[in-house]
Amino acid sequence: MARNILLLLVATCLAACSGLQQSVSNQAILDFATPPNTLYPARLVAVDGEPTNAPLSKTSFWVDPGIREIEVTAAITDQTQVGLKPERSRGPDQGRTTIEVEAGKRYRIAAQVIDKTGGWEPVIWKIEDGGAK
Repeated sequence: MARNILLLLVATCLAACSGLQQSVSNQAILDFATPPNTLYPARLVAVDGEPTNAPLSKTSFWVDPGIREIEVTAAITDQTQVGLKPERSRGPDQGRTTIEVEAGKRYRIAAQVIDKTGGWEPVIWKIEDGGAK
């Protein structure tokens, strides 16, 4: 009896995992893992106006393909890049951008400094095939 229950649990887990893989291939991944040295870390705050409410340790987010509005924050602490008193906000669109994502792609996103007063913008620094990596 216990063996049958164990087999049922294993079969259920395998079926769930295969369904998950199929749904992931129909999505894109927004990846905020460590960027190259020329860029700064960014963190996803919202997708299409919906807050992510994710723990700080989460760096990858699955999204449906199409046009997505993302809002990110940046972790720029280098005073040589943003001056001694960086502007904390440059208006309501700071860190907000619209991107078009394709299923099966991974979009690596970071923050790029654009001026010495604290201005920055989100950038896609790499697009990879096989979003489920």
